Amino acid sequence: MLAVFATVFPLSGCYEYVTRAGQAAPVQPVQPISGSITITPQSSCILPAGTAQFSAQVSNLSGSAVDWFVDGVKGGNGATGSISTDGLYGAPDIAGSHSIQATSKVDTTVTASTTVNVTANPGFDVSPSAATLPPSGAQAFHAQTCGVASSNVSWTVDGVAGGSSTVGTITADGVYTAPAGTGTHIVKGTDTQSNQSDQAIVTVGTGIVVDFGNRSGQQHALPAGILGINHVDWLRNLADEQLVARAGFKLSRTYANLQDVFTSKGHPDWSNLDPQLGDLRAAGFHVLLQIAYTPNWLQPHPNSCKADKTKAAPSDMRVWGQLAATIVAHIDAKFPGLVSDYEIWNEPDTGGLCTKADPLQTYLKLYAAAAPMMKSQAANDGVTIRVGGPTTAELNEEWFRALLTNPSTAPYVDFVSYHNYVGGSNDLAATWDTYASGTPLYQLTQDKSSGPAAIFAQAETLVAAGQQPLGPATPVYVDEFNTNWEFQKDCCRNDPTYAPVWNALYVSDMLDTVYDGAQRAPGQLTYYSANTNPYFCVVGDWNSSMNCDLSPNQSPEPYPQYYAYQLMASADYLDMNSGGFLAASVAPQARGAGIVVAAFYTQQQDSVLIVNPTGQASTESVAVQNPGYSSATATLFQVENGNSISRRSLETSQSGSTITIAVTVPAYSVLGIAIQP
Repeated sequence: MLAVFATVFPLSGCYEYVTRAGQAAPVQPVQPISGSITITPQSSCILPAGTAQFSAQVSNLSGSAVDWFVDGVKGGNGATGSISTDGLYGAPDIAGSHSIQATSKVDTTVTASTTVNVTANPGFDVSPSAATLPPSGAQAFHAQTCGVASSNVSWTVDGVAGGSSTVGTITADGVYTAPAGTGTHIVKGTDTQSNQSDQAIVTVGTGIVVDFGNRSGQQHALPAGILGINHVDWLRNLADEQLVARAGFKLSRTYANLQDVFTSKGHPDWSNLDPQLGDLRAAGFHVLLQIAYTPNWLQPHPNSCKADKTKAAPSDMRVWGQLAATIVAHIDAKFPGLVSDYEIWNEPDTGGLCTKADPLQTYLKLYAAAAPMMKSQAANDGVTIRVGGPTTAELNEEWFRALLTNPSTAPYVDFVSYHNYVGGSNDLAATWDTYASGTPLYQLTQDKSSGPAAIFAQAETLVAAGQQPLGPATPVYVDEFNTNWEFQKDCCRNDPTYAPVWNALYVSDMLDTVYDGAQRAPGQLTYYSANTNPYFCVVGDWNSSMNCDLSPNQSPEPYPQYYAYQLMASADYLDMNSGGFLAASVAPQARGAGIVVAAFYTQQQDSVLIVNPTGQASTESVAVQNPGYSSATATLFQVENGNSISRRSLETSQSGSTITIAVTVPAYSVLGIAIQP
């Protein structure tokens, strides 16, 4: 995510100093809250002469009234289709694509738009595309035309209209109830107007089964410190950083802003970097260091950047590379062992790199100049470092492919990185698992083609085709991720119920990719962020808006997602960040809907992570196969109300190499089981 640094003027309302006693403070970006409009639904499509109802949600303005436009014409016309004052669109008779725009009547500079496609062949989808249910369990299926709920749907199960007691039943609203027996069934929805159909696979099974393979060390490796967090150094003091460390985080992704260190040519000012690194070391963190941006004296003149001039590509790539190598030399000397990963730039593909030339080619030249110098400097210091990129705003296949195949860059790529925000501005009104305001966050996260796991699989494919030294074994870092990239409130990011569920689901899905063809687990999953307010944090003021404020003279409190990471990462709970190996197999696996399980073992224990993202509670039998212990005890952990973690001992029964445990799994819950000798 792009961070903006600027001189702070009193009462500007846009930025604040984050002060620390006895040292120069970094400036933490605090995003200005401006008026906005969200249109629902997004990317609608309808039949010629059909209708579609749009609504506009206005935020941070004194009035909610809007004017509606079609293709720039207020109210539309016969050729574009018309739209009423309350957002009811009437399509023309001819197929085509049209822009629907809502403009605030209070502030006409605040607008939002979406697209409506008038087509005789609208796409039709049933979601989720797959579900795993216990016997007699229920799952709601939804039919959508171009992403908008369809009301003209008939349902069958295994070809039987409405289903039966043998295959399961389904209501006219799409609520499927599984039969009492196990098996696999096909739920099919058909749009009675367009006669289009789509189907979903339902697996009805009993219990959770995890095989630890007798802790043989032959399974997929779980990297130590896999769960990281962005910008711990932007917190106010060491005590706040230590609070984040107690969640089990061991890595902070942190900027080394060259414009701050090299304020004048030949005279680095380490006071703008060392205090932050010193506190991170004192708090127990390692650092993934972003080498980014351009000092004033190295910027092109004239500078074509309209906003942040430091994002300009340097006028001399070789000199910029020397500055990056100077950072490496300084850290090797003063902070040995603190930084082993260096990332070049930040989001160069979406405005983070300002240049009149082609941004991709400019980035390749920058990387080709800097990476060899950085690695050579580290070698001279007797240190091994990893250098990587392209740290794109999303998985950008063109940029990945270029970095990994260009002969000037590929030999110096030790890891690749991208950012993953599941939703965007069009998804701010989405709920967790209902379709009232567009596609739910749960469905976006589990989407089989565009969800986080699917994107990671695409990244692995690109890595496997690259020419970098480690080939297919090159680590993939997802070094920023969250529910949505907007600095605005959404349904779930900081919600006591859904924040723990979403974060545990995200991590589970990413780990479970190894059971679906991935060669290895992600090298890093780095949450955004420790605190970048508004709305991005793991600690802050616990208030009615949960907006991540940090009040002066008040200690921050853990937010709901903090406890999900503490349960997963901390050695006091599941111990993920100690590293180890993933289980040989888990069931059920993430398949669109239903309970999701991830499992791994560390030096001290076997761990099972159970995520129930649904509104249905269940009692599950957990079969732990080949635990590697002749006898064992089991402890259950659960995130409670988004503000604590409970623990209790579990009764176990053992038969041969299988330990069986009964667990109650509440709706919308995150649980963990630690199995120790």
